[in-house]
Amino acid sequence: MEQIAIYLRLSKEDEFVKDESNSITNQRAFIRGFINKNKELRKMSVVEFVDDGYSGKNMDRPDMQRMLELVKRKQISCVIVKDFSRFSRDHIEQGKYIEQIFPFMGVRFIAINDNYDSADYVGGIGEIDVAFKGILYDFFSEEQSSKVSLTLDTKRGNGKYIATYAPYGYVKSPEDKHKLVVDEFASQIVKRIFKEFLSGKSMYKISEGLNRDGIDTPGVYIAMQVGSEKQLARYREKKPLWNNVAIGRILGNEQYIGTMIYSRFKIENVGDKHAKALPKDEWKRVENCHEAIISKEDFEKVAAMRKENTCASAKRKHETHCLTGKMICGNCGHRLSHTYAGRPKYYCANHYLDKTDEKCNISVLDADIESIVKKALQMMIDVLVDSRKVVDMQREKQAERLKQAEKHLSDMEHSRELIEKDLREAYESYKLEMTDKETYLEQRKTYEQMLASLQENIEKQRAAVTRMTDVDVPEVAGLEMLEGQLKLTGFNREMVDAFVEEIVVYAKDRVEIKWKFRDEFGEVGKARKP
Repeated sequence: MEQIAIYLRLSKEDEFVKDESNSITNQRAFIRGFINKNKELRKMSVVEFVDDGYSGKNMDRPDMQRMLELVKRKQISCVIVKDFSRFSRDHIEQGKYIEQIFPFMGVRFIAINDNYDSADYVGGIGEIDVAFKGILYDFFSEEQSSKVSLTLDTKRGNGKYIATYAPYGYVKSPEDKHKLVVDEFASQIVKRIFKEFLSGKSMYKISEGLNRDGIDTPGVYIAMQVGSEKQLARYREKKPLWNNVAIGRILGNEQYIGTMIYSRFKIENVGDKHAKALPKDEWKRVENCHEAIISKEDFEKVAAMRKENTCASAKRKHETHCLTGKMICGNCGHRLSHTYAGRPKYYCANHYLDKTDEKCNISVLDADIESIVKKALQMMIDVLVDSRKVVDMQREKQAERLKQAEKHLSDMEHSRELIEKDLREAYESYKLEMTDKETYLEQRKTYEQMLASLQENIEKQRAAVTRMTDVDVPEVAGLEMLEGQLKLTGFNREMVDAFVEEIVVYAKDRVEIKWKFRDEFGEVGKARKP
């Protein structure tokens, strides 16, 4: 007798969301109800596979692997799931099995809520739907992520600390990992920093004293406490020092008065590696959440003193110099600091923060280093670059970018048509009583959300294509074609980011520039200060 495999899955993320329709019990009842209504399917024997608490982002699940093993042995003739996402949330893996492996093995695949039955597709049109729906599930993982974030925020709002590491000055309680308790040693360093600042010491002087006394920086201390050998190995290569930034972070951290702070950052899109910092008035706070290290009165005094210092220095504020972040000390390997005081220059702060290091007295004026980099870059362009080829290459790249943008727009419009078609089919299935009203309403809501979001992205993409069409050759800021040759006409951050990897400054006026492209003439990248 032919055998049906029904596959049920509930992930850890689903546990957060508490969606009853996705529970194992409901999935089982839903699928068995579908089988009982189908004359062909109810004649077959049914074997059940359940992965409870496993993510759909990979196929490494115990019962999934057990089911696939039976597929290989040709003991399964049909696989049924509630929807594509129960089988897999990785649309590439999903497509591989549904479009290639299962058809090759003669296995029928049914995703009930998606109105997909591989037996209905002969000419391959189903493949497009499968791949497209997989992408949509990736897209709607954003909604799932939002629900999980809401659950975590609720826990934080109840005073539970859920970050990986405790802030410097605290440790996680052995009895309750969601509760902070005072770290006896580190808390004394925090108190010292506040006391010295209130006594009138500058952040620079406080840093100097901590470095002189051999006090480990917060990063090193926490790595030692949690036993992170990887971090410690990195710190051994380049010894971290206390500096104004580290002191400022401690002086401005409200957690030291017993207040838990959360929701300081916001991730715009699911999968983004970088989060956007929110204004302080949008942060969420839970007061009296744990034992305070600093009194609220002292914290507010420090905040007032820092505000006065900020207001006093605001008049001297300048734009970030175009080489900031690229300048490296050739002796210790730390990034050079920059100052606009007096004659603007770069210097190694190690010389000031660590008095035991007598080698790091590196400094170079802005005007000198700008002159060096501009001359070296122009030499590099003159020697290595064929200007006509650059222009032709830019035109080719622009044409390819425009072609890709237009294809992306076409794909998005096609996707819209597919969703509209699915929406119509969902309604027809409901009218024919193939699906119940609750399922139809859920499908309609999802499709309408998809359409609204997709339409917004289509408009943005269409505007981008229009802008690209109006541009002939994208110009690199600061470069211009003069008499058939590329010439530097300016010097700015865009140019530096495009060409310069880093600039290493050594003693005796020696400078080495490391380019982002291959330097076939190595000596061109080396120069001396004028």
